[in-house]
Amino acid sequence: MNWGAVIVAAGHGTRFGRPKQLVELAGKPMIAWSIDAFASMPEIAELVIVTESEFVEPMEVLVEKLVQHARAVVVRGGPTRQASVAAGLAALSDDVAAVLVHDGARPLVRTSDVRAGMRPVRSGTASLLATPVVDTVKVAGPDAKVLRTLDRSELWAAQTPQFATLSDLRRAHAEAVRREWPAATDDAALLERAGFDVLIVPATGDNFKITLPDDLARAEALLRDRAPQGIAEEEVLVVECFVDPSAVDAVLLELEGRAARIDEIDRDLPSATVVRAYVTNAALRGFGARLQAIAGDEALYTAHLSHLAPRAPSA
Repeated sequence: MNWGAVIVAAGHGTRFGRPKQLVELAGKPMIAWSIDAFASMPEIAELVIVTESEFVEPMEVLVEKLVQHARAVVVRGGPTRQASVAAGLAALSDDVAAVLVHDGARPLVRTSDVRAGMRPVRSGTASLLATPVVDTVKVAGPDAKVLRTLDRSELWAAQTPQFATLSDLRRAHAEAVRREWPAATDDAALLERAGFDVLIVPATGDNFKITLPDDLARAEALLRDRAPQGIAEEEVLVVECFVDPSAVDAVLLELEGRAARIDEIDRDLPSATVVRAYVTNAALRGFGARLQAIAGDEALYTAHLSHLAPRAPSA
């Protein structure tokens, strides 16, 4: 399925002391780290950045510079995070089947975690990245007296991205408006209230949200420690396509046309055939739309990094 990404960067940075969207972090604007991560993923066909009115123009300049292979737009945010996400969802085209929503103040997101979060998403099932809570959590009353201690084995700290089909998340937002639900701090809460299943996908702990000025120095140290991918190397992805058996030959031809190496064809699933192949990141661009065209709306694929390989010389 084709994916869209909505990056929410419309806050005022109250606790940070100033808006964070374009604050420099490890040599580039904070929001650029998330844009780069999603723009590098061929699964993501559309990218929407939601920001404050005064940042629309500089954000458009940044997006034009960073995003080459996906449709990308910048839209104005609303008075709340929930309203800003709704504006981002409205900006996605009907070509998008699934969406991830990410906070622009989480610049350390890893594409490996994003792909893990994408895998469980189906109609009626959403997911979110999260980490186990390691501290003991107390519930206290207004007088600071402890009322009870929560079982931390059941507690997870929610992160973003959060993932769902586009129709499910749009429906959850519409239900929130129609029923006048209290404002939610994340999209998973709206999906839960609307009756959808939401699955937790364990994520790395360094995908934290920059909230206070000290967080900036921590994020900068982590980002500078990450080894950049060499220009002589490219990502090779393991791709798994879940398609109707009648579409297998067409999918194989499409993959072979992208110089993919077919690894396995598993016909044992009751309702689909799995085609597994190795293909470069660059060769996978546009595959979601082609898969839908040749195998139908129910076809989907997932991908994850297999290894880095020497980049083929340009013709």
